[in-house]
Amino acid sequence: MTIKQVLTLRNFMIILCIFMLALLGQKALRLHSKIETVREAERLYASGDLIAAEKRYRLAAANASILYKEDQIAARLKELAPITAIRSSLSTLTLKIEDQLTTKDFGGFMESYASLLSLKSQYMKPSGPYETYYRQLSGDSGISDRLGIGFQQFKAQFLAELAASQRGSSTDNDGDSFKWNLLRIPDVYLGGADAKKDLLATQFKAHDTAQLKALAAAGSFSPMLDYALSLTDAYSSHSYTAPWVASQIEMSAKLILRKDVDGDQIAAFSTHAAAYRKYAASAGLAASKVLTLIDSTTSKLLRSAAMLVRSGGYAEAIQRYSDLAQLQDTGAEISAAQLAWNIAEPVRLLPGGEEPGKYTHVVSVSGRYGAKLAVTGTDSSGRLYYADLRNDGTVTTRTGDPIPGFESLRSLAFDDPLSVYSEVPVVVAAGSRQDGRTSFTAYTIRPEGISLLFSFAGNSYEFQPDDASIRVTNADMGDGSEGRTAIFRQTNGVYQFSEIYQEYPLVDASELELHPLETVVLKVDIYIDSNGRPVVSANGRFLALQGNVGTVTGPALATGQFQYRFDYVGTDTGEQYVPVFVVESLGSMNPIP
Repeated sequence: MTIKQVLTLRNFMIILCIFMLALLGQKALRLHSKIETVREAERLYASGDLIAAEKRYRLAAANASILYKEDQIAARLKELAPITAIRSSLSTLTLKIEDQLTTKDFGGFMESYASLLSLKSQYMKPSGPYETYYRQLSGDSGISDRLGIGFQQFKAQFLAELAASQRGSSTDNDGDSFKWNLLRIPDVYLGGADAKKDLLATQFKAHDTAQLKALAAAGSFSPMLDYALSLTDAYSSHSYTAPWVASQIEMSAKLILRKDVDGDQIAAFSTHAAAYRKYAASAGLAASKVLTLIDSTTSKLLRSAAMLVRSGGYAEAIQRYSDLAQLQDTGAEISAAQLAWNIAEPVRLLPGGEEPGKYTHVVSVSGRYGAKLAVTGTDSSGRLYYADLRNDGTVTTRTGDPIPGFESLRSLAFDDPLSVYSEVPVVVAAGSRQDGRTSFTAYTIRPEGISLLFSFAGNSYEFQPDDASIRVTNADMGDGSEGRTAIFRQTNGVYQFSEIYQEYPLVDASELELHPLETVVLKVDIYIDSNGRPVVSANGRFLALQGNVGTVTGPALATGQFQYRFDYVGTDTGEQYVPVFVVESLGSMNPIP
């Protein structure tokens, strides 16, 4: 072994010895410390300072350098376990509170506060064995002061959030957590129950009324009511009463409703009033000043609509009734107004009759033909239209063809005698003619449609109920003659020319000599003989015609006299000497072209 090796081994051994001596010294110190700690704990325990004794016993129990009075230490710690629990809990809560204040965790902070109250209720019972120890340990921990500082910190935070929300426009109550957090802060940390009540009421009222006023100013009536309901529900769920919500709604609602009425915005009033009624029902308001205002205003508006109907303002009245339909059933009033309007302006019953100037020559009757109201008229093309209003309120319409010569149409009229006979309405169109006569065209109005009843021209016509014929004075017979009265009779539902009306007796030509110097009527057939003289052939007998003969030939009605005169005429058997018939008037019986 070399000298170097010997020296190195020696140095190592010296270092090892020094290290061992240090360890022995440290252990000796820990042995001494434990013994002294146990002695001090015993002294403190004996003097009644159990809090300090519990701390020393815990230190001794944690010193494992020597087994010294371990059973005694364990027994003491068991005896003093409540103090240990109080100390440990307070320490844990203090650390949690510091962390929660740093992270602004109000929910956790309130849980810590609840845990502290639970710990306090467990150990700080009046005259309880640990009341004094709890007071001392709590004071030593400073947890009460930290709680007070924390609640003031959260109070300032939540009031700032409330003020920021008040300046904004949010109506999301999930964002109103600052309100409910303020409510959770114990009264003692807000100056007591009364001070807390005043503070929160002032702040909440300022916030809520500002939000409600902003919605009202923006015209957001329904959102304002919805927000008020959500506010009330939110406060209720937190066992809080906010009377200013209903008060502000009442004030804003009255202002908006009165503004609607003053501006004649009846539809807006009705919408807002209906929304408020819904709000009142949801809020459980059986009566309020706004409900009274709505009811009284609605009644007033209904009366004004009825006055409009009476004064002829039908359109405005119907619009007002329609606007108020959200508040009450106005169907009957609307129907009555429409009926009154139709009676005042029957043309409205016709298709598109609401359009001004669509129809001309409009005529109506009421209480006839089984209808409450019947009306007829023509459009610009001369087409005939008909409509009637039944007693059950139903309206039926018919559409006919254009009236011939409608450009000269003078009038339309319902013909009652013909209507009674036909058992359906009969409409007669009268038009002007260049010859001074009037053209008459009549139509029957049946459920299946409008059909022609007659068409002729004359000065006038008259229905004869005894035989259902029609007499037409100065009828146009198509031959240029005037002054004759024609009789029309119905064939296959349409009136056609039947005969000329005679004021004098119709006699047979064979009896002519029996009525000398009497004006009579003969039914004859006229021809011109070879000498150019008009001759009558009637029932195998021939007569000579003189007087107002004209140019009529063929079947005719001749009015005149036999005046004891005779003359020669040409016949198919040769010349014959026959009576002369002096003609006063002559009417052709040929069909009217």
